[in-house]
Amino acid sequence: MAPTERKTRTAGLDGLRAVAALSVLCLHVWLYGQPDPDSPTRSGLLDRVVFEFRLGLVFFFVLSGYLLYRAFAGAALRGGDRVDVGRYARRRVARILPAYYLAVAGAIALLWGLRGSPGVRLPDAAQLPLFLVFGQNYSRDTFFMLNPVTWTLCLEAAFYVALPFIGWFAYRAASRSVRGQTILLVAIAALGFGWAALDYALGWGTMAGKALTAYLPVFAAGMAVALWAESRRVRDAAPLRHAATAALVVGGFGLAIADGVWHATARTPAGNPLISILGDVPAAIGFALVVAAAVAGRGPSVGWMHARPLAWVGLVSYGVYLWHVPLLLFARGHGFLPSSFVLALLMILPVVLLVSAGSWYLVERPLLARAHRPRTPRTERRRQAQLEAHAAP
Repeated sequence: MAPTERKTRTAGLDGLRAVAALSVLCLHVWLYGQPDPDSPTRSGLLDRVVFEFRLGLVFFFVLSGYLLYRAFAGAALRGGDRVDVGRYARRRVARILPAYYLAVAGAIALLWGLRGSPGVRLPDAAQLPLFLVFGQNYSRDTFFMLNPVTWTLCLEAAFYVALPFIGWFAYRAASRSVRGQTILLVAIAALGFGWAALDYALGWGTMAGKALTAYLPVFAAGMAVALWAESRRVRDAAPLRHAATAALVVGGFGLAIADGVWHATARTPAGNPLISILGDVPAAIGFALVVAAAVAGRGPSVGWMHARPLAWVGLVSYGVYLWHVPLLLFARGHGFLPSSFVLALLMILPVVLLVSAGSWYLVERPLLARAHRPRTPRTERRRQAQLEAHAAP
């Protein structure tokens, strides 16, 4: 297989990405099966349970925090070479932009003729350029429109930009210090809590609640696992024992479930100050524990993460995330989507996986392989060209 980003990931994380992606897919199958997707009703136990699958979004952010901060945390701990920001930027661009642009074009093709259908919210054509620069979160004319799930990519893109600055500060202010980086991560989380408190007190609204600042504690949970994993690597620590691994997995998923129950049973979650400020941080901590088990544990409690079908879904999960809502809305708009949640899921899942596989094998993987090829410095390329010219007959 061509070299890709997967080769540098810790085993088992693809399986966790699959769990996150399938959770979000199930949520939206349920949501867009509602008579009015903009005002869904949660009347029964199934409705309440499936609605809490929204926590798959939190899982994605935790995974991003871990995967992307690990190199910066390691560089700061070792005090050696810094992360090559240019290489980091090339990889991030190759990872998200081509497949994202393809999905934006696909959403326009699938949904532009369905304006006014339930769940379909389309911007004016003049506003479409905002989607090309991840600007849809910052305008009321595009917020949650076209492909609503892309609001999370705006957060991811903002995190990608912020991370090299965080990494630089960790390198300069907390070099070779686990404690210093821990203080930095606590400060980042505190900034997020402060933002959420101001949002609640001043009533800034939904757009402020979907800003990167509001989700800093969630990203920090994944970043903390990265710091922990790198500190273990520096110490050459042995893998966790089976019992400790199982405790992390069970405790982590238990925390996430408890978070869902808390939100589902609160009488006025939107007006609850504790929920408004803490948000889904308990779930984020739980997912961070599961990631920690995946990267440092062993035994049957993490073995299921390596199952080939699950890992394959994780491999194509970016396509699942990008394409499932436009495909759901297209099916509903043309009367193809069954009213039963289970039947709708069984119908849409193969289609989403097929399209996602095409996105991975035809777009994402080739461009990732190209981005990961080592680049020869310009002077070295010039010298090689001169040698080749002298060697020519």
